[in-house]
Parts: sequence; C-alpha cells; structure tokens
Amino acid sequence: MVTTTLSRPTTPVDGDTPAGFRLRPRSYHRRPWQLAGGAFFILICGGIGAVLFQTSSNRISVVIAAQNLPAGTILTPADLGTGSLPANDNISAMSSSGASVLIGQQLAVPVAAGQLMVKSMISSGQTLPTGSQVVGLTLKGNQMPSVPIVDGDIVQVISVPQPGQAPAGATTVGTSLVATATVLAVGPAAPNQTQYLATLSIEVPAAAAPSVAGYAAADEIAITLVGGPAQ
Repeated sequence: MVTTTLSRPTTPVDGDTPAGFRLRPRSYHRRPWQLAGGAFFILICGGIGAVLFQTSSNRISVVIAAQNLPAGTILTPADLGTGSLPANDNISAMSSSGASVLIGQQLAVPVAAGQLMVKSMISSGQTLPTGSQVVGLTLKGNQMPSVPIVDGDIVQVISVPQPGQAPAGATTVGTSLVATATVLAVGPAAPNQTQYLATLSIEVPAAAAPSVAGYAAADEIAITLVGGPAQ
C-alpha cells in the first residue's frame, strides 16, 4: 500500500503576490492631441468672452423717434428719444449729442416710434413760414372726404365734439377751426389703429394750432376738401 503524503499549499504572506501574477503600477498619459484640443478650447472661450465684453461696453447713444411721426412733422424735443447700439463705422444714425440739429426741422418721410433718426429723413425743402405750425391728424372714414387727399390739398378743419362734451371755449358742433389749411403729407394709419384710415400733417396758423391739436387728440375733428394742391 502506497501512502501518498499531500503537502499543504503555501499561503502567501500579506503583501506577497501569488506565483504567476505580477501587479504593475497603472499610469495614464494624455495624448498630445488631447492637450492641444483643451488648450484650443480655452483660447476659444476666452476670445468669445473678450468679444462679448467689448461689444457690450463699446456702444454709442443714438437718436430715435419717441413716437409715430407723420411726414411733414416739425420736430420738437418731445418727438425724439435716445437708444444705444454697438459701435460700428457703418452706422448712419445720428449720435444723441447731435439731436439739437433736428429740432425745428421738418420730416420728409413718416417715421415709426423707435426708428433710428438719420439726416436723410429731413426735408430739403423750404421751412415753414413764420407764424405757421404743423399739426398731425389721425382720421376715420367719417372725418374726411371719400375722395383721395394728397399733398398740397387745401382743407378746412372743423370741430365735431360730442354733445355736452365740447372743450372749453367751443361753440357748436361743426365750428370751423381753420378755414384753409395746407396738407403737407398724407400717410396710412398705424397698423394697430384699424378704425382709422389715414394720418395727415397740415399747416395751420400758429394761433389755431393748440385748438386744432386739442380737438385732434380728443378725436373730435374733421376736414373738408376746399381745393386741389396749392400752386
């Protein structure tokens, strides 16, 4: 009978590595393209930030229309406001520092509220004669003739207050405020004013301008056509 003695396997001591196995320290090396890509990304972000900062800080103040202005309007300080734009050599808008040159000038074209003011909007024609002023009217279909009104037409301006609501100093409905006023410009009403047909800028005597403007603001005014364009 053969007796076989089994040897007990040797247990590795702590810290020893079993035979056949060897642990190697792991190391991670960044590839060159990863390093270059990271640096490029940082440069791009920095450049964008610099551009945004420069754009936000390098702005200019410009003149804008404070309200809708029909053609023929004689500009007053109340008609003008200020806005800001990024500085650009191609901007043709007027700097707010030069707004004073627009005061008293006559618009050659209608201008919407918020629109940039440029010198080409100013009429190159003669200015208003002394003693005249321009008043803007926004009219409904029952406040003006059905025939087209054009620049140069002569119209009569009439007050049409509601009974019991006539402004102080008014007499009766249908009182003539200005017998002959010259139409300087005609344009469409603003898109949000669907009940109105047209806007007019008319030249009236300076003494009558406050009364005409008051009735116009109250929507209690009408015009009749007196004659064609003045010669």
